Amino acid sequence: MKRTFLTTVAAVLAMGSANVAAQELTPERVDSAARQTIEAFNIPGLVVTVTRGDDVIYTGAYGQRDVRHPDIAVDTDTLFPFASISKAFTTTALAMLVDEGALDWDDPVRRYIPEFEMSDPYITAEFSVRDLVTHRSGLPLGAGDLLVFPDGKPEVSDILAAIRHIPPATSFRSEYAYDNLMYIIAGEVLSRIDGRPWAEAIDARIFDPLAMDSCEALPSEAAADDNTVTQHSRAPGQTEATPIDPRFIIGDSTSPAGGLSCSVDDFTTWAQFWLNEGVTADGDRLLSEAQFAEVWTGVTPQGVSPLLAQLGGTHFSLYGLGWSVRDLHGQLFVGHSGGLLGASSYFGILPEQDIAVFVSSNVSTYGSTALALQLLAEAAAGDEASDWIGVLHGVYQRSQETAVRDSGAGDQPDIAIDPVRDLSAYTGTYVDPWYGPVSIEIRDGSLFIDMSRSEVLDAPLVPVAPDRFVARWPDRSLNADAYVDFTASDDRIAGMTMEPVSETTDFSFDFGDLHFTKQP
Repeated sequence: MKRTFLTTVAAVLAMGSANVAAQELTPERVDSAARQTIEAFNIPGLVVTVTRGDDVIYTGAYGQRDVRHPDIAVDTDTLFPFASISKAFTTTALAMLVDEGALDWDDPVRRYIPEFEMSDPYITAEFSVRDLVTHRSGLPLGAGDLLVFPDGKPEVSDILAAIRHIPPATSFRSEYAYDNLMYIIAGEVLSRIDGRPWAEAIDARIFDPLAMDSCEALPSEAAADDNTVTQHSRAPGQTEATPIDPRFIIGDSTSPAGGLSCSVDDFTTWAQFWLNEGVTADGDRLLSEAQFAEVWTGVTPQGVSPLLAQLGGTHFSLYGLGWSVRDLHGQLFVGHSGGLLGASSYFGILPEQDIAVFVSSNVSTYGSTALALQLLAEAAAGDEASDWIGVLHGVYQRSQETAVRDSGAGDQPDIAIDPVRDLSAYTGTYVDPWYGPVSIEIRDGSLFIDMSRSEVLDAPLVPVAPDRFVARWPDRSLNADAYVDFTASDDRIAGMTMEPVSETTDFSFDFGDLHFTKQP
């Protein structure tokens, strides 16, 4: 494995770090940890691969593709969606354009997408391709994700039309806030320069030269494959995993932010490509040394997770170009997590150890992250590694307890009050500048919300406080119930805001960014 870019970084991280002996990850140890994780988190299907340089230490496939068909097992050719780990594929293809002289990371986005527009003219003019992929837009966390989640299928034009109406939460480039929409736009930049649809560019630039033949760049194509997993989830408090509503499979246009799927065997090839610093197994360099270093260079400071600080000795965390760059037990640690409705993944690399770990499961839990960090910590810290599987299982359990309490199904059920106004006062069409219209109606004697962009976010509204209602969405696995607060002007309902009921709701249900005005 080559050691060019990493030499200086490794020397810096080694200064003052504890002298701990790394633990050899044996196939037996990886298998044991995988089985422990599956049991702890009750995971239907899981794959794991651990790679050291050109050697595969272990690849394992466990469980079922679909709980409804227990006789059909996961194998190493089964496709798993890996969500936001896809972002590195987008930045890799963009880095290839930089190598070709067709793009500079600091080029303004409007050079390639003239209709790109943010809410502020200065930000619009200054917004660069680098800004698209480093989560420093100034927009709120998960801004605009309700265009996509849980079942939205927007076109790129819908995304471009929406972002100009999303007000910033911070000043431009001042803070980190995870943003999927900007990666969708980054995929559009790639497509317009390359001259092919994003998926075709990924096929030609990455999948084909690396012979990652199983991989699919579009969620619809992966879902139609004969050997692909079914995504599963659980409602708060539910023990058994159940298949998600097929409408929750993300739309193809969203793929640059999180829509790729591969078999674990092909993802092993992707891991080795990065351990070999952008060179294929056949010796072909797809990324220059300069661009390999560029995508792994931190740009936007992130807060250090308390768990990483406590269990991994992490001191810093930066977001690079499709990667998080941190330290783990005094060693460079590069990686990314991935989560969808019904699937979760983690990919981590310890370049100094020449080790990469990838885990993916077909259920929404912390299990993939727990297993990957357990193995990476053991590689970095040996016997001093913490019990990531046990700790994250405890965190998951506490999160579930909170979600059950907030779901109205625990010891604190909704207590309905008499509405302070006649229900007809609330009915009508409400419009948010970026999301669009929402309908408030009376159905079967109760107020009812129809979120318009979503077929599944429709629910009766239960009055729980003056001008405050709660929407309990029919699909309880979403864990995304919302308060609906109506605002009055001159004693007439003038608008509406929303917020998640539970702190455990995923940030992509960004109800708090909605500010509706009632239409005349």
